[in-house]
Amino acid sequence: MIEGLGSESRKVAIQAVLRIEESQSYANIILPQIIESSELSDLDRNLVTEIVYGTTRMKKALDWAFERYLAEQPPPALRASLRVGVYQIIFMRIPDHAAVDATVSASSKRNKGVVNAVLRKIAKEGSFNWPNKATQLSYPHWILERLSEDLGEEESLRMLQKMNEAPDVSIRADGYHQDKASQWVVELINPQRADKILDLCAAPGGKSTGLAHKASEIIAADINSSRQKLVSENIKNLGLKNINQVISDGKHPPFVSHSFNKVLVDAPCSGLGVLHRRADARWRISKRDVQNLAEIQKELLASAVRLVEPEGELIYSICTVTKAETNEVVSETERRFPGLKPIKLEDSRWRPYGNGLQILPHDSQTDGMTIFKWKV
Repeated sequence: MIEGLGSESRKVAIQAVLRIEESQSYANIILPQIIESSELSDLDRNLVTEIVYGTTRMKKALDWAFERYLAEQPPPALRASLRVGVYQIIFMRIPDHAAVDATVSASSKRNKGVVNAVLRKIAKEGSFNWPNKATQLSYPHWILERLSEDLGEEESLRMLQKMNEAPDVSIRADGYHQDKASQWVVELINPQRADKILDLCAAPGGKSTGLAHKASEIIAADINSSRQKLVSENIKNLGLKNINQVISDGKHPPFVSHSFNKVLVDAPCSGLGVLHRRADARWRISKRDVQNLAEIQKELLASAVRLVEPEGELIYSICTVTKAETNEVVSETERRFPGLKPIKLEDSRWRPYGNGLQILPHDSQTDGMTIFKWKV
């Protein structure tokens, strides 16, 4: 954690937290804009980044901590100041007096008194009798309930705790930043020099570019034209010549049947295995989204099956661990296409998961991910 003094950094942090909340915009879009317009040093920019992302991630716990001392719901500006102050007290190695003084100084004149009083009370507590684990870990209740049902309570709590920590930085041999679990997915796909591979949901291109180092040709398809620009940038930066991009709906792909050795369906999902990478993701996904996404995943796999040549391979990978998006999608796909032959995957870095594999964030400091593979 980063220690820091001075009110200017807290003022910028409060401004960012307030704008993110009021506009309901993504933290990773708003924060860089605000930081770039400031005159903060690099050290203070790092401090602001940690405070804002941490405050966004832990806001449920923070709100519980300070709302106990308020008679009514605070207006947005006061809530932003209190979140910034309480985050420093509970979750950062900044001396309490420095966190309180700097945050009070950074708050508006009308809010200084309340901010000072509440932060000092919280600083005196030292420890907290949290009402429940979802509040303590700062997740929507439904996420804890869903993962506890699917993984068991102990595993779900370990996973959620791990995803409150900053993710490890992993860099491939070619210099591309990519989580280790995603790199291992590429290894499990096992691209061969003669392979023509379709990545049906390719953006932002991490797996496509990883596959391209060993396969003959990669078709990187995605429905989103703006996200395809990210794929283009990554292809250009890596100097790859064997990736062709196609803007297409994965549910209705414009390809000839049986034209690929391998088809990867790295499908849109709830992202519950990568919540540590996106500070506000936990607040944007809903319980209903999981089932809706599972239906999309089934459609994508159904469209992908016909594109694989006889004796070719279909691969399904997702950065989540819910049963609805893994086992249930797989069971429905195998029921619908009885000719699919599951390929038993084995890798000591992963957990066996039916015929597939699954990895949880606390297993090897990676994203949470699940993968299945069939011969067609």
